[in-house]
Amino acid sequence: MAGSIYKRCGCKVPVLDDDGNPVRDASGRIRRRELGTNCRQLRRPGGRWNHRHGTWSWILQVPTGPDQPRQHLRQGGHQTLDEAEDALRHVQELLALADKADEPDHCRAEISTLIRAALRAKEPLPDPEQLRSRISLGRPVNTDMTVGEWLTSWLEMKRDIAPNSRRFYEANIRLYLLPHLGHRRLDRLRTAHLHAMFTAIEASNQLVIEENAAREAVEQARKKAWDERGMKACRAARRRLRAMPPFRRTAGLATIHGIRATLRAALADAANEQLVIVNVAKLVKLPARRRPKPKSWTRERVARWRATGERPSPVMVWTAELTARFLIGSAEHPLRVLYWLTAHTGLRRGEACGVRWVDLDLENHTLSVSQQIIQLGWQTQASRPKSDAGERVIALDPATVTLLTEHRHQQRKQRLAHGPGWIDTGLVFTQADDGPLHPAHVTDELQRLIEQHDLPPIRFQDLRHGAATHALTAGIDARVVQETLGHSSSTFTRDTYQSVVNEVKHSAAAALAEIFTQAARNLNSAG
Repeated sequence: MAGSIYKRCGCKVPVLDDDGNPVRDASGRIRRRELGTNCRQLRRPGGRWNHRHGTWSWILQVPTGPDQPRQHLRQGGHQTLDEAEDALRHVQELLALADKADEPDHCRAEISTLIRAALRAKEPLPDPEQLRSRISLGRPVNTDMTVGEWLTSWLEMKRDIAPNSRRFYEANIRLYLLPHLGHRRLDRLRTAHLHAMFTAIEASNQLVIEENAAREAVEQARKKAWDERGMKACRAARRRLRAMPPFRRTAGLATIHGIRATLRAALADAANEQLVIVNVAKLVKLPARRRPKPKSWTRERVARWRATGERPSPVMVWTAELTARFLIGSAEHPLRVLYWLTAHTGLRRGEACGVRWVDLDLENHTLSVSQQIIQLGWQTQASRPKSDAGERVIALDPATVTLLTEHRHQQRKQRLAHGPGWIDTGLVFTQADDGPLHPAHVTDELQRLIEQHDLPPIRFQDLRHGAATHALTAGIDARVVQETLGHSSSTFTRDTYQSVVNEVKHSAAAALAEIFTQAARNLNSAG
């Protein structure tokens, strides 16, 4: 890497047009350009350098590998030739350290990047001993990478994650990690920085709550003005709404845990590449996040809900009686078989939407779960099940097999009636033209049916919880239920559903006792 040394100066001359006249800018002033290395005063008569004019500069081309563009390093402002030669030699010595690296070209490019950054910032060049130590240990030499730079490149490099996981990581990085930690040096990230981030997020939560409340008050005023035909007040409220921040969600404990999980995963890979020594995200303690336990819609809770509208838990499970009422009430709905299959087997929503006829063996009463249709924003795509445990074979009961057989006959009739416009997806549950179902449509239709039949509210995934609860209540072994649901362990299955199973058993015992009590009353009356 032989560089070159030259002199240049800051002398300026007018810029001339094709006719030799000075060019003027918009203000009428004559435009000027630097002569740089072309100034005649840089050399004396005879060609020797003029030590009284200009300064010394050096330039160096740095090879970074086959078929890769060379990087250029340059520096000016040296007062003497010796000073410029010393500076060039120092840079060449730093770059030569890369020859002992496992990947010399890559290492040379990293050192060149460090040198360029130091020259631009007019800061000292990298310490050769530190570079030599990092190279000998096989560690990257560029330790000035910021958290933001690493998170961005890390997400781009992650190819082995599911689409929804990528969206989860991307949102946490964009909304929280980059604004709060992106400017920090990666190798200097400390737990105090993470605590400060979480404190700031909690503080912003209060602001979001206040802004949402203010917007809600204006929105109610607008609706009242509209109802009372107060158009002037209504328009004023609309103007205020346009000037206010939109409704936003607060970052709850689950979000905080998700932010830490994202950073922990990114820092784990950074540690594997020896960019950091300690994964500080592992050291941050957060309040425990309690998974809500399913509760059963007992008669008492249903009565309380009808009186107050309150749900006892985010996760509510229908009793067998309520489930039967729903399945009977939806018997004429186009998605009735999908809901039946989910209530009996505990399929996830995406798994139910993704069932194909080739996955069914109706003769042997089995269903192989091998794909799901996931929702990415509003777009959908087919993918593998959620985990390795999600790829499973489920036993089907005779009634379910009968319904699926009838459903297949009905779909074949639809295909003949539809004609050439039929889309052959091979899916069991489809739109009218055999196009894939959107998972959100399945949920919307479920909610519509629940309201139509005046049933206590549940979510789609609560059909899955109900299938697990009723199976365990019936005495089916937890390991069988685990495999049916696609859980990773039977311990998780037992821990999740044991409380609601006990509730259902107590409710059943109370119902049985009521039957005997009523029978005893009848006997006494007869006597």
